[in-house]
Amino acid sequence: MSNPGYLIIGGGGHAAALAEILIKQNKPLLGVVAPDILAGHAIFDTVQHYLQDDDVLAFSVDKVLLVNGIGAMPRQTLREKVYTRFIELGYTFATVIADSALVSDYAVLAKGAQIMNNAVINIGSEIGENTIINTSVSVDHDCKIGAHCHLAPGTTLSGQVKVESNVHIATGSGIINNVTIGCNTIIGVGANVTKSIPKYSIAYGARSIIKGLGE
Repeated sequence: MSNPGYLIIGGGGHAAALAEILIKQNKPLLGVVAPDILAGHAIFDTVQHYLQDDDVLAFSVDKVLLVNGIGAMPRQTLREKVYTRFIELGYTFATVIADSALVSDYAVLAKGAQIMNNAVINIGSEIGENTIINTSVSVDHDCKIGAHCHLAPGTTLSGQVKVESNVHIATGSGIINNVTIGCNTIIGVGANVTKSIPKYSIAYGARSIIKGLGE
């Protein structure tokens, strides 16, 4: 795809942060798709506003890159549903990397991954599709992060951590090396994870108290 335009889906704070990254990189921003602009009004003032997801269909799949600006919250599936819908229609989601992020040349980023300001992705790590690595997250060497995950601001992963799909790791959490976080798990704010966490769990607190969420 040569010289594509970028179309952001979502009108909240995450969408605004992505818009600023793209504008600073001189990417051609075609518009924002959202019923309402909820945050970042100033940055969207000069951007075309589309109201419905179906407005995306007016753009050719080979002329536009979509940017998933829908924020990721625990147990909410809208971000993944929107991503899956447009992938199935043949669209491509851009991989976005902030200029201030540090990403190893030997890291692998899947389509739609978003690496936000001041994040660090170290050598040998892999980031899954549609996953957000948010502000000032540190992912050390040889970590494997699955699809549709959110590592919230200030999260730290030591080396060789495996995070399965649809995991939410909340702000300021720390994950020790060589553990696995099972799919559809929530790690609470500021948790210290020193052992593997089963799928469909919630872990919180300094000692990582674990409770099941139910599948």
